[in-house]
Amino acid sequence: MLNKRRLLLVDYSDSARTILFKEISRQMPDLDIIACSTAREALTSVKRFEFEIITTSLSLPDMDGYKLIEEIRKSVKNRDTAIFVVSGDADTRIMGSNPDDTNAVTAYFNKSEGHKPLVNFILNFLGKNNQPPVKVIYVDKSATSTAITSAILSKNGIDFIHVKESSEALDILREDFANNNSCSIDILICDLMLTSQINGFELIQTIRNELGLDYLTLPVLLMTIEPADDEHTDFTGIFGAGANDFITKPFNEEDLLNRIITLVNIKRQNEALNA
Repeated sequence: MLNKRRLLLVDYSDSARTILFKEISRQMPDLDIIACSTAREALTSVKRFEFEIITTSLSLPDMDGYKLIEEIRKSVKNRDTAIFVVSGDADTRIMGSNPDDTNAVTAYFNKSEGHKPLVNFILNFLGKNNQPPVKVIYVDKSATSTAITSAILSKNGIDFIHVKESSEALDILREDFANNNSCSIDILICDLMLTSQINGFELIQTIRNELGLDYLTLPVLLMTIEPADDEHTDFTGIFGAGANDFITKPFNEEDLLNRIITLVNIKRQNEALNA
């Protein structure tokens, strides 16, 4: 497993927190659940841990719920975490709020409907205890880079297929989609410098345009080298080609894993919301 799976419950009501904590713990005993009654407690946890899901009420004693979400989105660890708002006045707040604020909310739940819909959604979102292993296609022709990256992936239980050529990666993706009628690959990691026929940019463009796999369906992490003193990172080229993120070599294990976790969570959150 890549990291400890965590859920953050934020609600001023002792009874609401207790009910959710007990029911989710009963069905997912391996899930690390942190329950907070105030925004201050929640922000302390957010700075320390990375969560898969955060649920919060809007009425907190020390901070408005939307302000809390805004602060959470500023954190490095939980910028892309799924956030569920649980409130009796969610509809009113949605209609009266700034659209830029509500974009940060993954889903809303009406408190008057009881706790069961929220518990069921959380369990389905997390996949209970049956979350499939992370599946990666890794494209790199460098023997040194391949050895280092493969060791990190293997050590952390990540299921990956390594190929040297872009054409091989495209064949795997086409076969995968034909067999599953969807993309079962969680993330594609590719080096920028591949063959002269199809480099990293062109591979990503082919995935986005020809195969029709968008940012949420197949996240892409591009590997680049550190630019020289008289050079600069080509952000326009990287993101314009369709990459979700990039990482420069040499990189450490923690940095690579954090980027993989973030991108895999984005894909699986999208799948859960569209199931």
